[in-house]
Amino acid sequence: MNDKRNFSRRNFIGMSGVASAGLAFSSSPLIAQSVVNGDSNSGKKYKIGIVGCGNRSKNIIGALNSVPEIEITALCDIVEHKMGQRAALIKNGPKPRFYTDMHQMFKQDDLDAIAVITPNYTHKEYVIAALEAGKHVFCEKPMALTVADCNLMIDAVKRTHKSLQIGTQRRHSSDYKMLVENIRTKINGKILYSDLFDYRGDWRAPEADEYPAGVGYWRLDQSKSGGVVYEMGAHIIDVNNWIFDSEPISVSSIQGINNLSLRKRNSMDHAGVLVRYANDALMNYGSNVYNYGAAAADTFFGVNGSVQMGSGQISIKYGNPKGVAQQGLVIPKPELISLPGGNPEGEGVIQELKHFALVLAGKEKAYPDGYIARQTVQICEASVRSAKERREIDVKELG
Repeated sequence: MNDKRNFSRRNFIGMSGVASAGLAFSSSPLIAQSVVNGDSNSGKKYKIGIVGCGNRSKNIIGALNSVPEIEITALCDIVEHKMGQRAALIKNGPKPRFYTDMHQMFKQDDLDAIAVITPNYTHKEYVIAALEAGKHVFCEKPMALTVADCNLMIDAVKRTHKSLQIGTQRRHSSDYKMLVENIRTKINGKILYSDLFDYRGDWRAPEADEYPAGVGYWRLDQSKSGGVVYEMGAHIIDVNNWIFDSEPISVSSIQGINNLSLRKRNSMDHAGVLVRYANDALMNYGSNVYNYGAAAADTFFGVNGSVQMGSGQISIKYGNPKGVAQQGLVIPKPELISLPGGNPEGEGVIQELKHFALVLAGKEKAYPDGYIARQTVQICEASVRSAKERREIDVKELG
């Protein structure tokens, strides 16, 4: 639209021209999306362009500095000086080229891949455009805001024969791999129930020069961010899906805005979500953006014991599932296991991008892929609808 009142990050990136150019120089999955054809020769560098130079891009660039197989050769954002700031963080290779039009960047033949690090509501459009331009794509979580959009993205992967990897990094974190391994190997029997919590302070207030005049902060807009379940829950909900190893089938949720001391918004600042899975397991998830204390631990309850993760440790407690001591029954003593990572989120980002390098080399399939990531969006979208419509949502209603 030409009306300046409808100006946005999304419109600007799609419409603007090349800003300033630097010199052009040569950066185990459960479900497969596509067969990746690529050069697997050691020593090859794959060139990536990053769309979105906001706060999250600093983490992605920092992680890519530890992935020598991938070279950042292009940056795209609507605010030119942010590209210069992010370029200064790149430790390897020549200065990247700068673009304010993502389509212009996608046309560059030397790029092997695109990283989409933009607000949630833009993911579907930007990912499909990059795939159709012949690029493999790494996209930050959540995959999209609706199951229908996820389906369109999966269709684009099938149509283009390119790969799409979603950035829920905990599947690549050594800490969370240890959690899943202990649940799989030590708590024999079905996991029945989980209690999961995300508490944090309010979203970081952007600097005055981060957005063009008149462009609001997208995280405060429900239609653009999805609220707390999308923004925070997508990570631990993905872990829960991994552990339950079952499809979500129904979702009930209460969420809203109840801390009026925060900045004005229409995005949800708290949520409670209950999810029933096809194997009858139940997930209980809660979150808010006004916590001023320590984060709560996540707990998984099984037929024969429970596993809790928090404060750098895994706690395992075993018990008689019948609740009554039996003659000769030996119940293992509780275990307390120290986690190796120290920084599971940061380490997970590095490892997920190392995996993406293997995807580009044709040695691995995208993980997590669109099918896996869509399950999380099913829960997120259904939770928002449930809260709005005040009823339980069958996942089959979505998409």
